[in-house]
Amino acid sequence: MRGIPAGGRRAAITVLATLACTLAQAADPTITVQFAPAPLPTVKGPVLVYELNVHNFDSAECARLAGVAMAGGVEAAALAGHWSGSALAGNALVYSGAMKPVATPPEGPVDIPAGGGAILYFHVPLANAVPAPSALRHELAFESCDGVAGQARQVEVEIPVSAEPPVVVGLPFEGAGWVAGDAVNDRGVHRRTAIPVEGAGGQPLLGRFHVPERYAIDWVMTDDQARRAIGPVDRNESYLAFGQEILAAADGVIVAVRDGFPNHTPPYNPPGQTTQTAAGNYIMQDIGGGRFAFYAHLVPGSLRVAVGDEVRRGEVIALLGNSGNTSEPHLHFHVSDGPDPLMSEGVPFVFDHFAAAGHADGMNEESGRFDDWQAHHPLPTRGLMPASFQTIDTHGARSLHPRPLPPLPIRAPGG
Repeated sequence: MRGIPAGGRRAAITVLATLACTLAQAADPTITVQFAPAPLPTVKGPVLVYELNVHNFDSAECARLAGVAMAGGVEAAALAGHWSGSALAGNALVYSGAMKPVATPPEGPVDIPAGGGAILYFHVPLANAVPAPSALRHELAFESCDGVAGQARQVEVEIPVSAEPPVVVGLPFEGAGWVAGDAVNDRGVHRRTAIPVEGAGGQPLLGRFHVPERYAIDWVMTDDQARRAIGPVDRNESYLAFGQEILAAADGVIVAVRDGFPNHTPPYNPPGQTTQTAAGNYIMQDIGGGRFAFYAHLVPGSLRVAVGDEVRRGEVIALLGNSGNTSEPHLHFHVSDGPDPLMSEGVPFVFDHFAAAGHADGMNEESGRFDDWQAHHPLPTRGLMPASFQTIDTHGARSLHPRPLPPLPIRAPGG
């Protein structure tokens, strides 16, 4: 169950432009924030999710990032954090002046080559019922990569914290046993998908990218025995999620659709996928306020909407499939700030209500089960993002007056 695999992420980085280093002396790296964070209410408490871009483009020397200190707020609302060693290395994506990924040892150090850069990923828990700070201050400690004394320096940056509330949507399906795969978490795969920004000539712009999947979820379905599939795991029809009706998560106008990609054979990712093909068949919907809902990996031929259609929350818009870059049938869902599934930024969203019913983890691709699965009595939950791999019941997600639609076909795998 993967939206874009590691290979796809590497491809996204490797197509960035090459920069020849022409300067003869070191310069301090510059640091910017990719997208201003805003508090996201989750089942485990509010969090701030954001990335820092560290640019070593104007330097003739490698810069070793030894540590990052963060602080914000005052008194009861004060935040503080420090990352170094493995904690820093595990949350850094380094690339060279040729925009090729640079391997970083798990324990560090994080060496940023001359002309290259790094993306630093942050997941900062906030205290419940305490206002978030209006800004976060960061101090990045740099050293010489070759151990030359006297090269240590500090670079400081302050980033704003947005007060904009998260988008509120309904669940895009009905039923029990839905698992929020790779929802927002400190080591999430979705938010590490960086899509390069291209200039007018089609060439990627150095060091500029989008993170459309920052808050994305991969939804799968289980039964009361933690099974995702009943039957052969290499058949789409064995998976409980396959063929489920996908519902509009809000009122809005359809702005983009893509159809015609075949369902693939589970339980592994198909070869030859790119960032452009990874979503398979999809629907993008303008839900107002400059926000767009994205539904991906749909069954070919099952899309019931076209560009320009106005739909209401709870209407059936397609069937859940296994098209694009997927290891098994699942629904990729996120909300972004633009109508393009790649050239946009993922924004915080929550579901207006659902019932928390347990937790599933340890996905076993051979047996079709979750190895680590716990269930409990459904607990009504409102206005939150589910925890990663939390199991939920929809608790009446469909609107009261959906538009009636004829039965939807389910094509055979590859059809």
